Amino acid sequence: MRELAVKYYRKGFNCSQCILKAANIVYNIKVPEQSFNMCRGVDAGFGSGNLCCALVGGVMVFGLMFDKDVTKCMRIRLFELFQQKYSSIQCAALTRRMNDGCEQIVADAAALTQRVIEEYRRRAG
Repeated sequence: MRELAVKYYRKGFNCSQCILKAANIVYNIKVPEQSFNMCRGVDAGFGSGNLCCALVGGVMVFGLMFDKDVTKCMRIRLFELFQQKYSSIQCAALTRRMNDGCEQIVADAAALTQRVIEEYRRRAG
């Protein structure tokens, strides 16, 4: 998922779209084009530097693949893993540290999203 998300980032898609588009291919979710369009404003911490929108994309993927309760647990796990790596889940704090935009953040968010999905799939058996 990581490589696909980076590919979409380099094509100019925003952080949430990159995660959603990558997961759409990897997991064959069949996301309608309208859903990608809905994410047009889901970037740059929702325009105010708040929650990293690559993480929001991951949570959207969870919601498409799992029920509400599992999605909530997965969301917490994703945020914990990301926080461990970057010491923040806030867009403004993250982008201050990055010299090359959000490509690495998108890559890591995609990889962590995939990791959490695989963890939960293993638990479900």
